[in-house]
Amino acid sequence: MQHKNFGRNQIFQPSAAYTPADEREVLQILDRHRGQRIRAIGRLHSWSEAVLGDGVLLDLRRLNDIRLQPDGDQFVATVGAGCQIKRLLKELDRDGATLHSLGLITEQTIAGAISTGTHGSGRHSMSHYVVGVRLARYDASTGRAFIEELNAGEQLQAARCSLGSLGIILSVKLRCRAQYNVQEHFTESRRLSDVLDAETPFPLQQFYLIPWHWSYFSQHRREDDRPRSRLAKLYRLYWLGVMDYGMHFLLLSLKRVLRSRRLIRLAFRRIIPAFLIRNWKVTDRSSSMLVMKHEAFRHIEIELFLPRDQLEAALGFAQEVIKVAGGRVSTLSVYNQRRIEELGMQDDLAGLHDHYFHHYPICVRRVLPDDTLISMASGAEDDWYALSFISYAGPARRAGFSLFANFMARSMSRLFHARPHWGKVCPLEAKELTSLYPKFDAFRTVCNTLDPQGVFQNDWTAALLEAEGPAGEIP
Repeated sequence: MQHKNFGRNQIFQPSAAYTPADEREVLQILDRHRGQRIRAIGRLHSWSEAVLGDGVLLDLRRLNDIRLQPDGDQFVATVGAGCQIKRLLKELDRDGATLHSLGLITEQTIAGAISTGTHGSGRHSMSHYVVGVRLARYDASTGRAFIEELNAGEQLQAARCSLGSLGIILSVKLRCRAQYNVQEHFTESRRLSDVLDAETPFPLQQFYLIPWHWSYFSQHRREDDRPRSRLAKLYRLYWLGVMDYGMHFLLLSLKRVLRSRRLIRLAFRRIIPAFLIRNWKVTDRSSSMLVMKHEAFRHIEIELFLPRDQLEAALGFAQEVIKVAGGRVSTLSVYNQRRIEELGMQDDLAGLHDHYFHHYPICVRRVLPDDTLISMASGAEDDWYALSFISYAGPARRAGFSLFANFMARSMSRLFHARPHWGKVCPLEAKELTSLYPKFDAFRTVCNTLDPQGVFQNDWTAALLEAEGPAGEIP
């Protein structure tokens, strides 16, 4: 049976597929297929090659039990690998708890989310809060499948974001917290400095660089001890109708149906700003306020993580590249053009000219440093910022986006130490990717220890583990 991911950019056909009912059945499947490649999948809401598997495929959706235990003034949840985040949030809420970190969507399984470093804004990624992973793998001496708990040291750090490369994750144990409310309001600014200054009073904020308008729309967010606002339901309806569906349907129509660059620019300059209600302060439950219906319309996405001290220069660079790609100008500023020429990428930039028109707000989220080996926010003391570039082009019309994504990943990794999100479009070669992570050698060692035969790899993850050269050097 053929499998397709959410973005329809990855298609694969495993040799065998199973949906085991429990851990015992997982072990039986592993013993039955000893020596073959075996991968687990979540909800396939990933655009990278991490989802691929042409060998034996395990869909763990039936492993979705949830157990919550008090842990001082917080909680620890033991969650089946196939449990979707939206179900986990619902069950936690019944006990007055929630997750520390929430991404924009809640469709992923918990194992898939931590395996690729899923994150929200203003906190660590979800992987950072994992305190234990229950893993099925093979015993090196007997060759039989068994279950192991990883709960300390570099093995735990590797398991927190593993790309599915250690074994089959059966359950995840992660720290949770008491349910809380979040206050939110929107503002607009022309200056990035104003946006970043607001992080102190609004540490959970995320913001958007609006293309063709070139201003910043900020969702100022902070925890709020006050009860849910009287107009919270109205705000949720406004957000659902205007943002989650209205804006996206407008952009989708302009991109796929009318294919009008002029109308897209008009929408960003005049229409979308007109529907943004500024300074409407609303308090609501965190699990409602921090997520979107981002999965409602099929899209493709590349997300690049970079250190805080690179943010301003990187956003300026992105703005210039978008103008070149959209045909508005033919070259970058003198400074950035020289840097591209020093990288030998001037022909790539010229090939991008007038071949891609960006048509979605660039979402920027702050992620605190992770205690992992290879999550995108790992290996540094300073905060990271994730820049999302999204396209609504249909699967057959993504050549321009591919040119753009490849250029942005290659240039920004070299200029700004940017790391592509493991779960989104990830176009760098294996050596380029691994060189961005100072602790990738440690991750490689853990993988080779737990899976010496590489049976839990696919071609993409195997290439990463085989990449030569010292980690931590920017190519």
